[in-house]
Amino acid sequence: MSRRELVVTQGRREKAGKVRRIRIKRRNVVLLAVGMFLANVAFGMAFPYLSVYMRLLGGGMLMVGLLSVAFNLTSTVFQYPFGYLSDRTHNRKAFISFGLFSTGAIYALMAFVSTPIALLVLRTVQGTFGSAMMPAHSALIAELSTRVGSAYGLFGSIENAGYMLGNFIGGFIIKYVGIRGIFLIAGALLVLSSAIVLLLRERPRPKRAPRKLILVQEGRESEKATFQGAAFKRLMRGHLGLFYLTVLLVMIASGQVYSVVSVYFEETFGSEWVGLLFGIDSLAAALSGYLLGKLIDRYGAKKFYLLAIAGYAIAFLGYAFAKSLPIMVAVAILSGVKWAMTLGASSTYVATKVKAVERGQAMGLLNAVMSLGWVIGPFIGGYLSSMSFELNFTSTLVPLGLAFLLAVRLPE
Repeated sequence: MSRRELVVTQGRREKAGKVRRIRIKRRNVVLLAVGMFLANVAFGMAFPYLSVYMRLLGGGMLMVGLLSVAFNLTSTVFQYPFGYLSDRTHNRKAFISFGLFSTGAIYALMAFVSTPIALLVLRTVQGTFGSAMMPAHSALIAELSTRVGSAYGLFGSIENAGYMLGNFIGGFIIKYVGIRGIFLIAGALLVLSSAIVLLLRERPRPKRAPRKLILVQEGRESEKATFQGAAFKRLMRGHLGLFYLTVLLVMIASGQVYSVVSVYFEETFGSEWVGLLFGIDSLAAALSGYLLGKLIDRYGAKKFYLLAIAGYAIAFLGYAFAKSLPIMVAVAILSGVKWAMTLGASSTYVATKVKAVERGQAMGLLNAVMSLGWVIGPFIGGYLSSMSFELNFTSTLVPLGLAFLLAVRLPE
């Protein structure tokens, strides 16, 4: 074979390989989108009724708040380790699938509990195993596109559309199947979504020599791994560390409100409006997510992060003072838009500030900080709501105002 023929053959092979990689990436996008859409349908059905279920089992407002505290405390502890392991193994789909499957199995078990303590224990375990999903999920989305903001916006729209559909389905079928039936259906959907995610095709994990034994596993040889302390320190210092602090403050305010707002909706407008108002919120997030992602790519994540914080303040004041359904619907729309903005802007900001090899850890830290805010916030929210929902909602202006002032100092 002549030199020219060799060059032509090599060029054809490279072109075929590039086409094959593009096809695999597109297939992965479709499979991940379908899997996460179904998962969020399940989340949308089950989550709004957890607080109501706790009240039906005899738990007070403190126990309602502890549902969020327990889940997010364990999630905070385990998100960074799971993010590290997904970086180390280069196996995102396994962690996503495991998190979805375990969350679904525990939702199904919740249908059979009869005491507040049992529900709280299951929610705690759910936070532990479910935390495997989010760091790998966030890192994988960033790896599927060179336009990170648009990718997060697209998946944000898809997932919020699923959550919205779940909210509406839950609000409609609760009269027929009850809360226990909703948990069983949500569990089945999550198991199905975990199976779909396993169909993703990832590059083979590189073989590395393990260095330290830190994860003891009963009955078989332990996984050998080590946390990169230097990476953790890099992620937590400087402007990125300041950004994580602002996210913590915003999520404290979020935890104050959303850990109790379903009870507030149920008492104010009736149980059927719990799912419907959450659904309107999710619909707004779904419709705005992709457009916001494109705007974030064009104008920068910081600007939209600041707008999102302002949106939180306006929405929470709306919850405090809106007493009619039309106004509350408008507030729910605003709430959905600010959540899409928060998720897209914060994920894009972090993903574009770190190296690809540390992206899983960086996303794990972002999700851990969000979860930590939901550990602190529900304590405050449960206590203040026992006195007045309005007092609780308006008090969020304190952490939100501080977060806004700190975020102004962040670089673009």
